[in-house]
Amino acid sequence: MQRVGDDIFRLGRRFHNFYLVVDKGRATVIDAGGSRELPLLEAALAASGLSLDDVEALLITHGHTDHIGFARRAADFGVAVKVHEDEAPFLRDAAAGTQVRPTEVPFWKPKAIVFMIEMVRAGAHRDYRLEDFETVTDGEQLDVPGRPRVVATPGHTAGHASYLLEDARVLCSGDALVTEGLISPRLGPQIMADLFHADPAAARASAETLSSLPVDLLLPGHGEPWRGPIADAVAAAMA
Repeated sequence: MQRVGDDIFRLGRRFHNFYLVVDKGRATVIDAGGSRELPLLEAALAASGLSLDDVEALLITHGHTDHIGFARRAADFGVAVKVHEDEAPFLRDAAAGTQVRPTEVPFWKPKAIVFMIEMVRAGAHRDYRLEDFETVTDGEQLDVPGRPRVVATPGHTAGHASYLLEDARVLCSGDALVTEGLISPRLGPQIMADLFHADPAAARASAETLSSLPVDLLLPGHGEPWRGPIADAVAAAMA
């Protein structure tokens, strides 16, 4: 667990992140890692004197298995799982087209091998269709801890959404904008390789729209947090 802001914590493993936002004894979780990572969340909650009963919402950026891993189990505990309305079909049917085909991943690259091993260890290699969730819309401000605003960022998947914590000037960007590639040694703000996107052109367009947001801290789905005006992060990603 890493504190990255006032009552905002980064959880996960070497190559992927999910986040915990705590506010006045209640919590919001953004993304759900792999299926075996619910204990990481429970430990982080306990460190703040909380439990799963105190989680008001689990916000999913998109339906890939390294982001929805323990969502079904969280829902079983009564946590409200929320996802952008355009992503809902993919949570109900994991074969609907958002997943990267294994034959496309360059496993001859050492980093790709390490990433896939880590995903298996995290439990992100299984099928996770969801039925018990609610949908949100672009621009909607959610009445949950942190009061995140939904920012539609399609491209990586059709209904990918980022979440803006306006008061804290923080953006949880999922895979719309990351700071570490999964097959490249490059570090720093970047857009993932085209093979990971359902629509690479839309993914680039979505990343560009983030430039105007009031953000000084970028919390990506993959890579280290990035501090500074988000316009600078987007410019670096587009370079």
